[in-house]
Amino acid sequence: MNEERTLKEVQRGMLLRSIYVLVAPVMLVFAALACGTLVTDTASYTCPTPIPQPTSTVLAGTPEPTLQPPPTPYTLAPPQDFYVGDAIFVGQPGAPLRLRFRVQNVQVQPAGSDNLVTWRLEIRNLGTTTYETVPVALMVITRITTASGEQIGIWRASEAAMNAAGFTNENYDPLPPGATRVYRLAAYIPAGSVSQFVYLLDGDGDNRITWTNQGNPYCSGDVAD
Repeated sequence: MNEERTLKEVQRGMLLRSIYVLVAPVMLVFAALACGTLVTDTASYTCPTPIPQPTSTVLAGTPEPTLQPPPTPYTLAPPQDFYVGDAIFVGQPGAPLRLRFRVQNVQVQPAGSDNLVTWRLEIRNLGTTTYETVPVALMVITRITTASGEQIGIWRASEAAMNAAGFTNENYDPLPPGATRVYRLAAYIPAGSVSQFVYLLDGDGDNRITWTNQGNPYCSGDVAD
């Protein structure tokens, strides 16, 4: 049993290292599919706090305009961007596969002519089945802002960036039911700031979670798992 587990760990380590050095996007997708659970459920976020009702300022004697209140409860779902810190759920309560995602602690620092971006992805397994993922293969930066304006592309985590950030010996073992793990990630981008992150739930990009790099301006706190 120990020999079998050791072999699996070695194979997983070899696959992870190959992901770092792959440059062809198609090959990267195949590598991601080989080491992850395909998720077809879409993500959603529900605001746990009351939403302030819209107000208006009018002159005395002027009829108050009719304002549409925001939806109750306030929810976000793709293709809308989620916010850093949001508790994003995938899968229905009681389903075998139910996950909670949260992006945290986004930081950008100069690295020569480029910038080094570091962030954390927290995943909690709320289901009854094991979830397998290698976030360095499934999470990318897709939009940045530079001095010349907004750029859209794909900036991936790399071994060089992970080492520069001091992120070594990361744990990519399958995530068992009831467990929570924080994955540390790092990527190089041109000098500028991050605008959007993407996590590929199904490995090929059709089912994804996208985050805008700012805190939620409307909600705070968490809903119950």
